[in-house]
Amino acid sequence: MDRRISALRVAACFMVILLHVSAELFVKPGTGWWAGNVFDSLTRSCVPLFFMIAGATMLGRDEPLGPFFRKRVLRILPPLLVWSLFYLWWLWHNGGGPANWPLAILQGPAMFHLWYFYALVGVYAALPVLRKFYIHSSPRDRLLFAVAWFLVASVVPTAQNLLFNRHCEGYIGFPRLNDVYHLTFFGGYMGYVVLGAIAADRPASARAGWAAFLGGSLATIAGNWWLARQFGSPCEFFMVYFSPFVVLAAWGLFTVAMSLREGTPSRWLAVLADCTLGIYGLHVIVIGPVLQRFGWSAQWGNPWINPVAYSVAAFAVCFVVIYTLRLLPPLRRLF
Repeated sequence: MDRRISALRVAACFMVILLHVSAELFVKPGTGWWAGNVFDSLTRSCVPLFFMIAGATMLGRDEPLGPFFRKRVLRILPPLLVWSLFYLWWLWHNGGGPANWPLAILQGPAMFHLWYFYALVGVYAALPVLRKFYIHSSPRDRLLFAVAWFLVASVVPTAQNLLFNRHCEGYIGFPRLNDVYHLTFFGGYMGYVVLGAIAADRPASARAGWAAFLGGSLATIAGNWWLARQFGSPCEFFMVYFSPFVVLAAWGLFTVAMSLREGTPSRWLAVLADCTLGIYGLHVIVIGPVLQRFGWSAQWGNPWINPVAYSVAAFAVCFVVIYTLRLLPPLRRLF
């Protein structure tokens, strides 16, 4: 594995934790709102980075369908089932949750962050077809696909919602124009997959990457402030994963990583990267009940320091747990 990809995995995983920790500050107006706004905006590219990594590592490789699906099924379904059962048990233990666990798992994520595992199922199912297009297309064709996706899935929905839907729903709805002309083919996270492959194959300069990441993040911060003034309360509209600002920031940070020299990751970087899927699955319960049981809250203390320290502690706890579990070879497919 390329050390750049390993570093991106670790960075994106930590960003997920900081995002969820700082979200508590963002949704509650008060002295810590600006800190929550800044941290949330800087970390919103976390999940798009995961999809871009998938594109960079898988889209350019030609592989028979059998081995491809066998590897992907073993990669995603066991963790999906294990974490779903774990959180269903947790809900039951606390007096809630559905009665029919198998049906609940089929219908959707047992805990909000597990949506990513379900999204990967759809991405992996479409990858063989998209891979054929990518391998046999020219750089210009790939770029045109990425631009079409950016316009259809990001720019047009954002513009329509800003111009005609004067309310904050916390997401960007797919506009009727896209439905009428059946442009939904260009929607979804597959665009990030293609964008990741393009950025890995033809990386731009680190300067361009930093400019895009900081520009997208600063635009998100400013947009959040503007919408909070418009609606009188925090609004996540500009922080959804298909916001043009988030797309720009994700491309920028990915480009910064790809501008570094290739190489084999160090032993501990490789170990950390291997644990990221398990850390992602576990982190919600650690940043909630586990750390709070020790009397620590992300909303206490200095809002510019405590969320970062809290996130570092949560990441460390998750890593120790997942690393320990993975010492047993049979558990490595689960965590």
